Amino acid sequence: MLLACHMLFAQGISTINGTVDKKIYPKVYLYKILNGRLSEVATSTPDSSDRFAFRFTPEYTGLYALGGADLSGQRNIFKFYFKGGDELNLQLEKANYTLVENNTAENLKLTEWFRSSYSFLDKAVYWSTMSTYVDFFPEVEEMYAKLPTIKSEAKTGNPQFDALFSQVVDFDFAYFAIGYLYTPRSAHPSKEEMSDYYTRFHADQFLTADLLKFPYGDRLMSNLVYQKVDLSTKPSFEQQVAAIPTDVIKGQYVLNRLASARSFTDYQDMYNTFARYFVLEDQKERAQAIAVKLADTKEGTPALPFSYPDISDKKVSLSDLKGKVVVLDIWATWCGPCKAEEPHWEKLVESFKGKDVAFVGISVDQDKKAWDKYVPEKGLKGIQLHAGPGNDLSKAYQISGIPRYLLIDKKGNIVTSDSPRPSDPRLKALIEVWLSK
Repeated sequence: MLLACHMLFAQGISTINGTVDKKIYPKVYLYKILNGRLSEVATSTPDSSDRFAFRFTPEYTGLYALGGADLSGQRNIFKFYFKGGDELNLQLEKANYTLVENNTAENLKLTEWFRSSYSFLDKAVYWSTMSTYVDFFPEVEEMYAKLPTIKSEAKTGNPQFDALFSQVVDFDFAYFAIGYLYTPRSAHPSKEEMSDYYTRFHADQFLTADLLKFPYGDRLMSNLVYQKVDLSTKPSFEQQVAAIPTDVIKGQYVLNRLASARSFTDYQDMYNTFARYFVLEDQKERAQAIAVKLADTKEGTPALPFSYPDISDKKVSLSDLKGKVVVLDIWATWCGPCKAEEPHWEKLVESFKGKDVAFVGISVDQDKKAWDKYVPEKGLKGIQLHAGPGNDLSKAYQISGIPRYLLIDKKGNIVTSDSPRPSDPRLKALIEVWLSK
């Protein structure tokens, strides 16, 4: 039985073995595709014989990527397919690779397509060949006519991969052909000089959730939007978002702009307008991570939005408390000074009962079970939430010691990110001042 279990587990493990030129690849990176971008899984440093290796269990069945560290240009990074129990053997070269020894039918087919489309990759992404639309457009039309045959010849015995391969061909080709238009060239075509592929191109065919399967998804997304809006008219950001037919892709597009927000106020204005398009958990996490970086501790600046579970596992957000003065208590069950403040906290909560004040305890306990037990045992008053260590509030307000108290006004703006403690009469007076405003 133990042997059978071991064999079943081993079937899920994929191995990668290869050789490299260490001048080009001082480290080799294995990436997964995370919603249209690359996310590092592991690294391998080549040995004295220029060999590298990976042994991993694929998190999902689909495309992964392997190569160098150029995430922005994605040069020297190549995509492969893993389902578990796969073997990939290759030699990584400058802007290229060669399969050697044993490889799966899926990766042989991907490599065949890589070879067939290399001229487009070279001219559109690598730029090692001098090119303008004069030579590129005829090549686009010739290859485009061959795509149906290329897709139909994918018969690897894996129906799931064969269906994916058809998308790989279409999306790769669009990535090369459309991306080419937005790169520096010595000559650029007029509208009249565009070839048939471009005049008949429908961006909406690619502005779908399938775009997120590809390592260049975010990069292609922007070029697809530019195909739909006339940049010469200087369209507003709202008009650009409106041109995208799929909510999840709208969310991706907004996130790219959010990442360049210059202040938390700019971030919040955009977030409040477009947050409904963040439909993936990853999108919500990315948005919150941007907010944490931009959060300001100055009085009058918007407080960092948060959402944490209460004792019944129901999420409570800062937005739920709008219209109330909010007192935050950052604490933990193991913290002696925190416990010493509890009687004063309880009296403070009682003194403002029935008024527009929300007292919110936010636990940073790593041991949630200890918190689950402590809160009902002590009958702690106010709203009690669990955030755990390393939470967003602690990062944003650089909370290195507890207890820590923050005061937020009725509009959701910071009054102070380091207020007096409940045992200090100044906290009650401060609450009364802001309650009267």
